[in-house]
Amino acid sequence: MASGTGMLLVYILGWGLVFGTFVHYYHKRKAQKLTRLEAWYPSHPERDIYYALVNLQKTTSTAVPSETLRSALFRRAMTDIMRAVEIKTNKPTLLSLVKSGAISEELLHQFNAAEAENDAEMMSVVQEAEKLQKGWGGSIFYAASEMVNNTRLRELREEMLKLNFESANCSRSIMMENMSPEERKRATTDGTKENEALKKNDVILSSIFNMPIGEGVKIAAAAQAKRQAETQKAAVTKGQKQGEAQEKQEEDKQDKQDKQDKQDKSQESEKQEKQDEDDQVKSPSDAASDQVDATTESKEKVEVEQA
Repeated sequence: MASGTGMLLVYILGWGLVFGTFVHYYHKRKAQKLTRLEAWYPSHPERDIYYALVNLQKTTSTAVPSETLRSALFRRAMTDIMRAVEIKTNKPTLLSLVKSGAISEELLHQFNAAEAENDAEMMSVVQEAEKLQKGWGGSIFYAASEMVNNTRLRELREEMLKLNFESANCSRSIMMENMSPEERKRATTDGTKENEALKKNDVILSSIFNMPIGEGVKIAAAAQAKRQAETQKAAVTKGQKQGEAQEKQEEDKQDKQDKQDKQDKSQESEKQEKQDEDDQVKSPSDAASDQVDATTESKEKVEVEQA
């Protein structure tokens, strides 16, 4: 009984040792993988610029203005704010993807490391702001957040203006395309039905770019005429290129025909010359036959004369 209990204890201790070794090396490899993870944000140019200015002031006699340092630190704080908003926005989606198994946990660890790094970066900015100006550390991110919001609103407004302009310009272009040349000419004249239709669309551009009402109609007409001229010029150029290509093709065909005729004439001349040579140079048997015929003819002639 004691022997069986001892064997059971040895068995349990052996499996415990194997399991402990496995867990140890598993966590060790996992930690090594985490240390080799790429950074979520590979670089921080604004931070590098700020520390470059600080080092320049420390290592050289060059005096960097405090306004320049504050401006560089403010730009650094704006970048940290944008990254913090991005991390906060993307984190729920990333967590749901990890839970569903769509992405690996290594990406989540990389994301968490980026979040921790950004938090440490923001604390460093607060400390640097306190060094530059007493009390500025508590308000720098508030001001940076306001600046980021204003920048995004300006970019959004510019994008909306661009879309509105493209929509209005597209509507005007469609209207101009559907007009005949006579209607297009009347559209540039005040008081006509076509001009009033274009003015309604022109109100949009006037509100966007503070353009006088009716000015867009003239600009659109000029742009339409320019496009038509370019289209006609392209058609003429295309026709010219096709004509030149056809002429070149005909020239190549004629050259090929002339070359073939010349080759045929050369072959015919060579054939005729060969035939003449064959006629002039006769074989010995032909020469002997001619001589016999001549002798026979002379004998017959003598016999005729004697008779």
